Amino acid sequence: MPAPIAAAPASRSGHARPDLALGSRRSPHLTPLRRRGLRALLRAVAPAALFLLLPLQGCSSLQSLQPRQTLHVLVVPTEQMEWMQKDLIEARQTMAPLLKAFRRLQPEVGIEVSFQNQEGLQAKLRDSSSRGLAPDLLVMRAPQAVSLLNQGLIDPLPKRDPTVRSLLRLIPERNVSRVSTDRGLAGLPWFNEFTLACYDRRRLKQPPTTLTELLTLAASGRNVGLSVDPIGLWWTAGALGAESVIAPIITGKGDAPATEQQQRARLNDWLSWLREAALQSRIEIAGGPRELTQRLESGQLAWIPCFSLTLNRLDRTMGPHLGVAPLPGGPAGPASPFSTTEIWGLGRNSSPAQRQLALQLMALSLDPLIQREMMLVTKTLLPANRFVPIPLASSGRLAALDTANRQFLQVSALFSMPFSIDQVQRVLPRIEALVLDVMVGITPPAQGVEQLLKLRSPSAATR
Repeated sequence: MPAPIAAAPASRSGHARPDLALGSRRSPHLTPLRRRGLRALLRAVAPAALFLLLPLQGCSSLQSLQPRQTLHVLVVPTEQMEWMQKDLIEARQTMAPLLKAFRRLQPEVGIEVSFQNQEGLQAKLRDSSSRGLAPDLLVMRAPQAVSLLNQGLIDPLPKRDPTVRSLLRLIPERNVSRVSTDRGLAGLPWFNEFTLACYDRRRLKQPPTTLTELLTLAASGRNVGLSVDPIGLWWTAGALGAESVIAPIITGKGDAPATEQQQRARLNDWLSWLREAALQSRIEIAGGPRELTQRLESGQLAWIPCFSLTLNRLDRTMGPHLGVAPLPGGPAGPASPFSTTEIWGLGRNSSPAQRQLALQLMALSLDPLIQREMMLVTKTLLPANRFVPIPLASSGRLAALDTANRQFLQVSALFSMPFSIDQVQRVLPRIEALVLDVMVGITPPAQGVEQLLKLRSPSAATR
């Protein structure tokens, strides 16, 4: 007969002996050497056993082993602001309300944010797209998005998507038109940025409200800064009636609503004023927004045109001495501030799941509470959602931004048309060089008028 199964003998403490398996005979078969071999065998078999058991645990266990989804967001600063890249990277906290809210909705989704200058952007996107690594979302300005869409480097917004249709109803038509092309919508407007006036309160109690006051300010001994670029100078075109003539030359879109003679007269008024301003010893022509900003910070200038994105930096460097106001108007009407619309663009290599997450993040960015919080945190942007009220009474800076927005809508209608950054990059350096020649006296204003008109597109020149 087989021997009966004996219980494991108890140790002196009354507990079963740990070195004998339950149901084993009390025998010397499991020597220390054999026990070590058994443990090694169990260690080798355990992973395979776990793999076999996983299907029995349900899908949740499998999902917990999968890497979480990630959205890659590429931020492209406007070319005039690339020198502020360090400040813009630090300013990622301005997106904190949006990212925090998105994490609450999608706790398993990560968001990676990186930056890329305009130079090299197209080559980078071509390379990443060829390897299936293009970003899921891009944050950029409308003309840049139009250019990328024309080259097939981003996807158009899916206009038939119910989410997209509902979002477009939140945005004023003038902002939607800035991204509307024959290939579809180049992106979703998110925020608007503007040129303002910045001044040093220690040197200037009240900012000038007209071009005449600006020249008087310079004549009184305060240094005023201008620069020959869209941020530093183009606002004067509206105040002198030349905005509707210069805009079609810059963008290659639209017609100047004036006769040929009127166009010449308006351009001549504008260039003549710029020449007069340059003759003022206290008006200094800087090399661009960077030099203007740094010279205001250092106390060398009392007043400059400034882009709204520089306000956070100026707050840090100037503190309570920084004053912000709308740009001064002129005899022909209000100023024509430089304005950009910041948009979301869709990358080309997103999976269906990533694309839906990207659309969800875009939708959340237009939520009224999110837009309001980001506006109040930054005080450098105006929301694209037309249903978000601007607290004008509580913030002089936001009131100045609102005035700049109204100036833009009144004077710069042609810049609301969609145009490509490629056109601007072709013609803008020539315009800036010509304007500078007029200001320093190399080219007379009348001759400058004729050279500007020659830069019009062939079709516009024959009208």
